[in-house]
Amino acid sequence: MTNLVLIALSLTLFAEPPARAPAEAPLETAPKAHEAAPSPPPPEPVRAAPAAVKPSENDIEVLSEVVDLEETQDPAAAWYGKGYPERLRILALPTARTARPGGFELIIDHRASSPIYNKDSPHAFADMGNTFLGFDSALSVGLGVRYGIIDRLDAGLYRTSASQFDTYELDARFGVLRQEGNQFDLMVRAGLSWFVVPNHADALWPFAQVFASRLLFNRLLVTTGAMYHANSSSSNSTASPSYTPKYRNEAHKWSVAGAAGLEYRFVSSVSVDAEVVSCTAGFCTKNPAFSGGVKFFTTRHTFALVCGNTQYLTSDGYITNTDTPWSKLVIGFNITREY
Repeated sequence: MTNLVLIALSLTLFAEPPARAPAEAPLETAPKAHEAAPSPPPPEPVRAAPAAVKPSENDIEVLSEVVDLEETQDPAAAWYGKGYPERLRILALPTARTARPGGFELIIDHRASSPIYNKDSPHAFADMGNTFLGFDSALSVGLGVRYGIIDRLDAGLYRTSASQFDTYELDARFGVLRQEGNQFDLMVRAGLSWFVVPNHADALWPFAQVFASRLLFNRLLVTTGAMYHANSSSSNSTASPSYTPKYRNEAHKWSVAGAAGLEYRFVSSVSVDAEVVSCTAGFCTKNPAFSGGVKFFTTRHTFALVCGNTQYLTSDGYITNTDTPWSKLVIGFNITREY
């Protein structure tokens, strides 16, 4: 009886249809014997990485120009760049740089003869208005031009006028060292002072100078040097009434002085400047010559408003100190233009 039940159960199981695969993954039918199995797709070729292509020279130039533009975004880096005048002088004191090759620098200097404030006058403040701070008085005027002959070599001609005689300076300057490769600038200057006085023979006397300069942080320009002149003169003729060495060869006097100056650039267009010249040997008068002022910069152009104790603008004068006391400072201005 049990065997009959097992046989009936087996027949029932074989009669049920086979279970189907899930709908999302149907079973693939095996290929028939007479049909060829499909060949697998060919593998994709391996592509090599593109080789680095060297940019053309024109592209390199464009890239370098872009880099330069990025560098000039730093204001301090551009304050003494090509867009502004070359750093040739503080106020009247030269630095150790020379004019750009093929470039010109034009110079106009003025110094008043009357003090801004004269404490010895009974109407000191009224005098300030009457003389317009000294500008209404006789002015010492300097006109000059400097030309860059080649790199590190320039030459200049400068003239100042006075009531008794005119002075011309002819000089050449050579840059021995440059800060770009030697940490500081070094310059030597040599020339002649040509004195012209009415009804008298002209006189020529040599002078020589050595200056060193350094630009710090693209903001602070420092210069120092030593100066010599074979025939110097006092800024006050009453100090030695009989002394006329420019026109008496047998009585000429030489002078040696040390000098220093600095310029601090607050922003790209404004700086404060100061310079001092102190006579150390030879013909020297009482007080070291000092000037200070504010300088304004534009493209290749400067204007400086100056205040100091000397009217002298040439090498034969400011090398000898000055007799003007600190209580009687005079005003003036400088203008330079590069081409």
